[in-house]
Amino acid sequence: MRRTLRSSFTARLLAATGGAALCLTAAGALSPSTADACGCFAPPDPSVPIVQAGERILFAHQHGQVTAYIQVQYSGKPGEFGWLLPLPAVPKTKAGTDGIEVGVDELFSQLLSTTQPKYRLTRVYDECGNNPNSRNTPTSAAFGDSEAGGSVPPQAPPSPLVVQDSVGPYDYAVLKADNKDLMVQWLNDNHYFIPSGTLDAAAPYLRPGAYFLALRLRAGLAAGDLQPVVLRYQSDLPMIPIILTSVAAQPNMGIQVWMLGGGRAIPRNYYHTVINDSQIDWLTAGQNYNDVIIKAVGEADGHHSFVTEYAGKSSVMQKVLNSPGRFGDAAVLAQVKDPASYVQGVLSNGFSVNGQLTAILARYIPEPAALKAQNISLAQYYQNIGFYLGQDRQQNPGKYADIAAALMAFDPKLATDELTTKIVQPTLDAGQIFDAFPYLTRLYTTLSPADMNKDPVFSYNPSLPDYSNIHEAKLTYHCAGFFSKERYDSATLQTASGFVVQMSAADADANKWSAPAVPYSQQIQTLLEVGEPQTVVDNTSI
Repeated sequence: MRRTLRSSFTARLLAATGGAALCLTAAGALSPSTADACGCFAPPDPSVPIVQAGERILFAHQHGQVTAYIQVQYSGKPGEFGWLLPLPAVPKTKAGTDGIEVGVDELFSQLLSTTQPKYRLTRVYDECGNNPNSRNTPTSAAFGDSEAGGSVPPQAPPSPLVVQDSVGPYDYAVLKADNKDLMVQWLNDNHYFIPSGTLDAAAPYLRPGAYFLALRLRAGLAAGDLQPVVLRYQSDLPMIPIILTSVAAQPNMGIQVWMLGGGRAIPRNYYHTVINDSQIDWLTAGQNYNDVIIKAVGEADGHHSFVTEYAGKSSVMQKVLNSPGRFGDAAVLAQVKDPASYVQGVLSNGFSVNGQLTAILARYIPEPAALKAQNISLAQYYQNIGFYLGQDRQQNPGKYADIAAALMAFDPKLATDELTTKIVQPTLDAGQIFDAFPYLTRLYTTLSPADMNKDPVFSYNPSLPDYSNIHEAKLTYHCAGFFSKERYDSATLQTASGFVVQMSAADADANKWSAPAVPYSQQIQTLLEVGEPQTVVDNTSI
């Protein structure tokens, strides 16, 4: 490899020291013996290397006020879902009361697809004249996108409880974190599941003035009913409690963070890595992207580094979730008494077919057991419900006998009320946050449990330039000699950052990628809240 162009690259708790803020995590509170992180979103283009992150968080921060959307990912028995979330203060709802709110998974699916790194390769061919021996004919093509004592009578110990309520699919409580024994006793007495190892890992965060949010699924609900959690609280800076996350983390667990604010976000106490894009498999649109990130981040001291994947205007997400007229008229939908017509009306009004929607619909318009036995998913059932409850039901009435009573008792108003509360309003609220903050940054890293010994804190440096998630490279095929049987025998790949990789034309045609033997990080930097990046390691000329 040679370089010919100059690079264009320029949940869990409040930390004990000043200047830090909320630390949040979802997957970190799950017992590894009973739960696995699960990625639930398919990319819009199957060639896009979507990263299955263990944690996904959106922070919005301004004037000491943090809003955090945290995606809860869990697969396991509902009764074994337990989530402890350290907090720096008692959270407030949008209305200003003590408590939390719920969001929607669509927020994260849209963020993923909109800001996903994409690697685009354009193939061009040199003019080779009229070689009579050549077997191939030049064509031009662009490869697809990669798209947390005395005599005084004994008194009962003080209760750690601050707030207790229910919201969406959850029962929750906010507890004082100054006495571990009292907190644990309250959780046990009130039947909150505590995943093995969580309390030991939480020990560094237990202190006067701190709090924990405890979540559990409401009785009768399943893992598919989980929704993101929305927290609003006062704090200097957002932070992720990686130390606590290590309890249930898997090797090289992905951590995706989106930051909304007045300028580009930075990892305040972690390094920042610029990857060497010559290591990206451009021939397959970056299908090795996550492996490159793992290796590049692993070259930083302590493996403590984040990669910027997008930095730019938040307008890319404006009106995506809250487009005018989306979801239609709830009053009209609530009058549709035919179950099949009701579902078709829902789908035609912009509802995304995901686990949240199907979990709600399944309570009112269940799927027949006979269809489940045929491995017809809930999504397939609702997307084709006109056929299943129409023609198929008429021809095979016995298949639908077990749901006949539910179809007769279908109440469109109750279904619409639940859709409005759990999907419509949270989606519109999530969309509005992109109107309130002008700048969006997407950061990513991978960490293994042994490396989760420092909680990352995030801040801003508005002077840093934008960073596009679209990356371009050009692959030029070169003419073979006059006596060759092939028209092209070699090719040169040149990336936008100036790296050059040589390969044979045959390997290029077969999408056979061979990464150069160079570091995976182009630069390892320290980003400050003002000024230019400070280079710690520079592999640009290697």
